[in-house]
Amino acid sequence: MSERLYHRDPYLFEFDATVVSSTERDGKREVVLDNTAFYPGGGGQPCDRGTLAGAPVVEVTYSGEEIAHVVDAPLDLLPGSRVHGAVDAERRLDFMAQHTGQHILSQALLAVGGLTTVSVHFGEETTTIEVAAASVDGAVLAKAEDLANAVIRENRAVRVHEVDPAEASRFPLRRTPPDAGRLRIVEVDSFDWAACGGVHVATAGEVGLVKIVSQEKIRGHARIHAIMGRRALDDYGRRVALLQELSRLLTCGEGEMAGRVGELVAGDREKTRELRRLRLEQAAAAAAQAVASAEPLGTKGPGGALLVQRAFDGAGPEYLKAFAERVVAAPGRIVIAVDRAADSFQWIASHSLGDAPDLSALITPLLPVADARGGGRGARMQGSGRDIASVGRFMQAIADAILRSILG
Repeated sequence: MSERLYHRDPYLFEFDATVVSSTERDGKREVVLDNTAFYPGGGGQPCDRGTLAGAPVVEVTYSGEEIAHVVDAPLDLLPGSRVHGAVDAERRLDFMAQHTGQHILSQALLAVGGLTTVSVHFGEETTTIEVAAASVDGAVLAKAEDLANAVIRENRAVRVHEVDPAEASRFPLRRTPPDAGRLRIVEVDSFDWAACGGVHVATAGEVGLVKIVSQEKIRGHARIHAIMGRRALDDYGRRVALLQELSRLLTCGEGEMAGRVGELVAGDREKTRELRRLRLEQAAAAAAQAVASAEPLGTKGPGGALLVQRAFDGAGPEYLKAFAERVVAAPGRIVIAVDRAADSFQWIASHSLGDAPDLSALITPLLPVADARGGGRGARMQGSGRDIASVGRFMQAIADAILRSILG
């Protein structure tokens, strides 16, 4: 079995070892050593990264009782040869702080709100704790955060106890330990005890800070997102920089920002409403002009019926709808309108001729002309299409079908 140097000293970042085996797998080299400082991951904490013989270690995992180092380089390492390993210290220390901070926060959630941790995950941006509750009240989260940070400020010692399962009962464990072999119990002095094989900081103060940032519902549980350690400090720095930039852009102090943003949002909404009103007026004017210039279809069928065809570019669905509705606002009119975009188009066909013709029966067989689709029945049908080059043929095909139906 590979000796776990990371358990003996989690602050050991460089080491020398003897190669036990070296196998090529999927273009990478899988190396087993007689001892290693690389943590292979577990309990939600990801594995270490670093280098082995100068080559990048991209994954560390278990291979039976051994620990395998997956190296992204064609290393020719023979069994019995000596190699030097170097763990990415910054990354390791970050996840050590995340893991210990999670233990502290999980105990705080249990103590303050009776919330049992059911799973954890240490991501590259946040640490998540899933608790056995559909949601957690904000006041409970605030109290748990305060308690966790109080323990951190007290800089309580973090100790490791290796015991047989029979001895576990003398520790007030936060969760039931696995029933297999000796247990490794991580204690945050007089506050939390949990069976854990991960790597942890030596004192709670090294966690620095715990900040809960959000919660979400998943699988009937509440998932709490938190940032800890250096990440919390970096996040604070980003937020300060953001506030300073917003203060500059809004030309106001931090305390006035909410009011200033509210004013801008209200103004933007008013401008949007006014722009919409003007666009609808423009569509109505375009419809009136199109009706005025349309020629009557003939004497057969509905006397004096008018056909309006119009293609727009980038007008938008609301404009297209308003145009068509204004055209058929009076009886005896037919409209076929299209709005073209870069790689698709919207279309609408409507009439005010009474119950007939049924546009669905006329237009549905024509949809393949422009790779179009649509829906509707009776006097109105609309949809979209993808063959921009065939828009003209599609509109004319619809017009011809309607004319045949009403003029015979």
